[in-house]
Order: sequence, then structure tokens, then C-alpha cells
Amino acid sequence: MSSRPSDAPAGQPEHPLGLRHVQLLVLGANGPTGRQVVRQALQRGYHVQALTRHPETFPIHHDQLDVIAGDATGEGVLDRAVADSDAVICTIGTSFTRQPVQVYSATARLLVEAMGRHGKRRLIVVTSGGVDASHQPAGIVGRLSRSVMREHVGKSVYDDMEKMEFAVSASDLDWTIVRPPGLSDEPGSGYAVAETSIDGPFMSREDLAAMLLDHVDDDRFTRKVAAVTTPGLKVSALHMIRREVLKR
Repeated sequence: MSSRPSDAPAGQPEHPLGLRHVQLLVLGANGPTGRQVVRQALQRGYHVQALTRHPETFPIHHDQLDVIAGDATGEGVLDRAVADSDAVICTIGTSFTRQPVQVYSATARLLVEAMGRHGKRRLIVVTSGGVDASHQPAGIVGRLSRSVMREHVGKSVYDDMEKMEFAVSASDLDWTIVRPPGLSDEPGSGYAVAETSIDGPFMSREDLAAMLLDHVDDDRFTRKVAAVTTPGLKVSALHMIRREVLKR
């Protein structure tokens, strides 16, 4: 782990909980993963800006929380939010579709530009383990499922995630790209993380949120791809299809 010095301005006391980045911007905050990130961030002592298109439905209220109405692809809104942040966690997502998808790449481009303008460094974005074409799951069923999801059901989403990864990794920011496998609302039980790829078909969103927050001030995966999973988590295939693919 790097011994990089605190980002706190000279002469100002450090955060009482030792946070180096105190003002946290969460994109995709009203999604199931984003809500987990916001809840846990507030518990850890962060001041959180939660960007959502539907602030009226946002269920979390806290003195240290600012809910911002807007779209992650809205340049003006995003620019102002980035200006007031120390670090950004991007958990945006969209349903699988046969139509072209641009939300990931458009958000990445605007984020990189805004963070550059305002001198902000720390960026963590969530994509998917499905982006990694070189990693093949164990077993025929696992490989077949991955092929169907990557090349057919989720092709337009994964293609745009690849563009997001390219835009982020080509920047000079202190970025981390996080690739989880299939996500579940099961309670967290602890995560495993490795560079680029990792075995494990499922991950608890609670564990994913914990991993993202653990690495805001952790330099081990700065300018790297972190693959994550919840070891031993078992979720029925039918549940995952209904919840994550069909969104029911």
C-alpha cells in the first residue's frame, strides 16, 4: 500500500476517522448497489453527494447527505457535483437491451473531463466481470452462460462498458475499475479481490459496496482493474435471470 500523504490542505486537521477523501460523490446512487454505497459511506463518516434522476424516490435521509437531481450524462450537473467532491464512485447501470447503449461511455467521458478541470484525482467505476473476454468460468454450463450473456443478451451493455473502461484507463486520474460477477441482494459475508480476474459467479451488493469504500483511500488497485466476488455465495440461476436480466 502506498504511503501517499494526506490530501487535506496544509494547516487543516485530518478527518477524525482518518478519511483522506471526505467528500464523496456517488453516481447511480438510487440503484441497488448505489444505495448500499451511500448507506455504508454515511456510516463511515463521509459527506455524500448522491446523484439520481429520481430524488423523490431516494429512501435515505441524513445530515451528511446531499441528494442531487440530475443525470450522470448531464454535463452541467455532473461538473458542479465533481467540483464539490474529493472522490467519485460510479455505480451507474442500465437494463440489458438490444438497442445501442451509451450511458457508460458518455458518463466516463464527462467524468474524466470534469475531474481534470477541477483537479480531482480519485475515481472508482463499476463495470462487470462479463467485460473480461480472457476469463472463462469453470465448467461447460458456466462458459455457455457467459457466452450467451456477453455475445447476445447483454452485448450492447458490455460493449459500452468496454468503452467506459477504455476512457477511464486512458486518463491520468487515480482510477480503479471494479469488475463484479452476478450481483445479489443476499447479505454480505466478506469479499475477495484480485487483479483483472477472479473465480466466483456471484457477489453480494453489500460486499461490493464495502469493497468500493475500502479502496477509496487504498492505493493497492490504483490504475488497475480489480475483480471481486463473494466467495461461496450461492444464488439460484432462475432468481438471477428474473432479477438481473428480466428485472422482475
